[in-house]
Amino acid sequence: MLVEFYILVILFCVFPVFLVSLDYLNKNAELNRDSYSVFDFDKFVKRKEEGDDVDVDIAKLLDIEKIAA
Repeated sequence: MLVEFYILVILFCVFPVFLVSLDYLNKNAELNRDSYSVFDFDKFVKRKEEGDDVDVDIAKLLDIEKIAA
């Protein structure tokens, strides 16, 4: 009777906690993977308005203050 009790305790108490922990770790890792591919669009647009390094060099050679990108 005691062995069956321990088996039930393991199955219904420890195992669900283990599964929930694995699910949490999986979702946390997925969020970390997704955060790497996110970029700041406003910063990108602002940098494009100012011009890339190549555009700035071309503008200096042509004596132009701004390049329309």
